[in-house]
Amino acid sequence: MTKSKLETAKDLAKAHFANEPRLQHVYILEPLNETDPREPIKLLEVVEGTIERGVEPIAFAADRGLGIDYPVWIVEVSPREYGDEQISRALRNHGWRIADELPAT
Repeated sequence: MTKSKLETAKDLAKAHFANEPRLQHVYILEPLNETDPREPIKLLEVVEGTIERGVEPIAFAADRGLGIDYPVWIVEVSPREYGDEQISRALRNHGWRIADELPAT
């Protein structure tokens, strides 16, 4: 049975926390369209020491072999960028908003 996008996002967050020691926070970017399998899961990751480049999504294809049934877009920002209103505006320009924080465990 295919996992929901939210379940998949939670699994991705756990895996990213386990492999990236500088990762501080992972948030869902909404809208999270559960009904369209082509619509990607969008995550905002706050990573200490990342290059500050604003909202620049990195796209990954679905990988059913790894249990990821949907495409994934990750926006990585620094803690300073995360606290800057420009990031929120840039996300809104994409039609996204920061939603729930995903846990590390």
